[in-house]
Amino acid sequence: MKMEHPRVIDTRTATLELVSDALVEVRFKPDVKLDVAGMSEIVHAKRALIAGKNVDVLAVLPPEIDFELNVLSVDHASENGGCGSEGRLALAAQSPFNERISNIYFRYHPRVNSTGIFISEEDARKWLDTRLPAPSAS
Repeated sequence: MKMEHPRVIDTRTATLELVSDALVEVRFKPDVKLDVAGMSEIVHAKRALIAGKNVDVLAVLPPEIDFELNVLSVDHASENGGCGSEGRLALAAQSPFNERISNIYFRYHPRVNSTGIFISEEDARKWLDTRLPAPSAS
């Protein structure tokens, strides 16, 4: 029996979808309080979707997200064994408050790969559509 690799994983706090070989979309659910356990579920789901591929991530927050304050004090990727071969992260904050909180979080927990924080999903997608120059040979 052949197991098919999942393309959509629904967690208690977000829905994750492998929309192409180059992009995973994470849509945080409205009216759900985000906590450390929920972030852990997201990291594990993302790793399952990525399955060793180098893909970019588009994360979309609801305009008014409720979260426990300790979510900001944890480096969720390193705490949960990493997200696999994740590429760039474009975060659509959907509100100025979410944008400020996200900037604070990534200031304390920087990622190895590029991170862009935007108000709108459209701007986040435009940034991801911008191709980076190839690394020069050493």
